[in-house]
Order: sequence, then C-alpha cells, then structure tokens
Amino acid sequence: MKKLILVISLIFIILFGNSQSGLIYNFTFRVDNHLITQIKTQNKNNKILNLSTVEDLPKELSENVLKLSEQKIGEYLKINLSSFKPADKLIMGALPEHLMYLPANTFKKTIKKYDTTNFFIDIKCHIEASGGKKIILSNKSFSNVNPKISLKIRVLNSDKVLVEKKESILKDFEKLRSKTFEKTYGIKSLAKNTDLVTISETINSDDILRMYLLSIEEALN
Repeated sequence: MKKLILVISLIFIILFGNSQSGLIYNFTFRVDNHLITQIKTQNKNNKILNLSTVEDLPKELSENVLKLSEQKIGEYLKINLSSFKPADKLIMGALPEHLMYLPANTFKKTIKKYDTTNFFIDIKCHIEASGGKKIILSNKSFSNVNPKISLKIRVLNSDKVLVEKKESILKDFEKLRSKTFEKTYGIKSLAKNTDLVTISETINSDDILRMYLLSIEEALN
C-alpha cells in the first residue's frame, strides 16, 4: 500500500507540480565548534598568548540558507516551497553548534496548521571539522581542520510517507573561496570571487553558505 502511495505522489509531482505546495518544517544545521573557533597560543619571543577568535553565525546566514533551500528544492520538485519559520519572539538560544532561526517543528504540529500542504521537507546538515581534505593556508602550512559537510533531505507527503530522499557528502574545500557560482540567487556573498587563502583556521558565514550551496547542488544533481 505504501509503495502505491509513493508512486501516486511521484506522479503528482511530475504532472501537477506547479499547483503543488511544500513546506520546510524542520531544519537542523550544525557546525562543529572547531571550525568557527580559533585559539592561538605563542610563547617567548612570539608574545601572543591565548588569542581566541569566534566567527559569528548571524541571522542573515540562516535566512540565506533557507532561501537557497526553498529555491533549489522547489525547483527540483517543481513545487512552490516555503518554510515554517519560528516567530522572532519565540526564538530561544540554539543548541550548541546549531544555527538559530531555522524551522524546528514536529510533523504532527505542522500538518495541523498546514493541512492543505502537499509535501513536507525535513533537512539535516552537519559541517564537521574532520573527515575532509587538508587545506593549504597562505603560509604554505596545512590546516588543522579538515572540513566535511553531510546533507540529508527527506520529502514526506501529507500521510507522512517518504516520497523522496536525497543525500550528499563533500570533503574537498581547498578552492572554496575562489569558487564562482553562475547563479547567486540574489545573495551578494555568492557573487564574490576573492580567491582568498588565509592563515585562519576558522570558516565564516560566507564559507558556510558556499559549502551548503555546493552540497545541495550535489544532493539534487
């Protein structure tokens, strides 16, 4: 019976996608602390001791991640896709290493409020500090962190049946900051082509957004 429902759902996506609607109801986005925190200790003649740098993960990053998700997944499924975002007054401190301002709802809660929606999207993304390839820094040394991004996208219908599942894992980000994107989705930072290699061990919000775009393109390819 579930297979029949799955086939029917896929046929609806293909034939009637333009009239179908979808909603990103849950989105977990985690970035390892080692990637956004740099601690540098020097001694004797080097003078600098215990210098700590933490990259900011602003609300704009979460908004841009959602914008990319809605456009890329919506185009792939040929549906009108939006997000079940939390109200600002309900925003509380995120879990350690997690982006704030993203949808965080149960399917049961979502289907009650959006009972006419056809498809429901659950996304899980994790940027890890290990598992990828080393990056050569500007002083010709190798980075201590080896970033890797894992992405999982699940598409459910209104009966909570899995319609589609997409995944990707990317490990090589040596040319991340010199990557040129043909389509920027109205996001200025994606239009930058700095060709910048620094001695910093941290990644910033622009790096994270670029990594996410590469991973979602790979998953939906």
